[in-house]
Amino acid sequence: MKPSWLNIEEYPFESKYIKLDAGIMHYIDEGEGSAIVMLHGTPSWSFLFRNLIKELSKAYRCIAMDMLGFGLSEKPENFSYKPRAHAANFEQFMEHLHLKDIVLLVQDFGAPVGFAYAIKHPENVKNIVMLNSWTWSLSKHQTFSKESKYLVGPLGKFLHDRLNMSARTLVNELFGEEEKLPEAVRQHYVKALGNPDDKVSKLACARELVGISKWYDELWAQRKQIQETPTLILWGERDKLIKIEALQKWKRFFHECYVIHFENSGHFLLEDKAGEIAAYVGNFIKEEQKKRLLEFNQ
Repeated sequence: MKPSWLNIEEYPFESKYIKLDAGIMHYIDEGEGSAIVMLHGTPSWSFLFRNLIKELSKAYRCIAMDMLGFGLSEKPENFSYKPRAHAANFEQFMEHLHLKDIVLLVQDFGAPVGFAYAIKHPENVKNIVMLNSWTWSLSKHQTFSKESKYLVGPLGKFLHDRLNMSARTLVNELFGEEEKLPEAVRQHYVKALGNPDDKVSKLACARELVGISKWYDELWAQRKQIQETPTLILWGERDKLIKIEALQKWKRFFHECYVIHFENSGHFLLEDKAGEIAAYVGNFIKEEQKKRLLEFNQ
């Protein structure tokens, strides 16, 4: 049953659920055709992709899950919330839906979770679409206090400074760069976290979600498994969480990489540029399909 605060005109999708070993996961599955699997970051959920799905589901099968602890998924107390655990859930999710030959679309923390799967199953991921993300530890380049030594990466540093902040304030700060975001839309992110007045330290988005450096280092060490995967990068340059240096690192990494810059957008560029992004993603997929067909016929 959908919560009373959810605007079904804004999010007009059929809710589906899968029972994983760790808890009940919510997801949406709209449209038909080649599958685009979308992975959100923090503190968002599949709601972030709603306008993208409205456009792309006209020609593709669009699948977006809510990680455990986020959105309309269960928030189990006994779940570890470590990134490795989220990645295991995603692998189980993919197996349940028998998804093959997908386009993997990731944003923020969705990148390490999604790339963990792509590295392990590169044959199942034909293309990657990335929005403002990172997938490496910064522990060797930063000094952390005893309390924050496991909070690595830009997300970890950001959250560590805000552990005593309310969920409501956290969302307002993260989405602060999206000046035109309607308050009714903003509230969909606030209320999806649970109690808006809870401290960040109690939320799933801060409970070990940023993980430990070992897992990031392991992931980065295996990155060559996806280095040849054709990738489209869409980057909001006003991102105050993930700096432009991360984009430069991705550009150096992927051998076949196309980059679209959004000078006036930030970390959540899907909130104001969904139409443009849908067009870029659709064109990218079509061009990649043409290339594969040409290679097959040669």
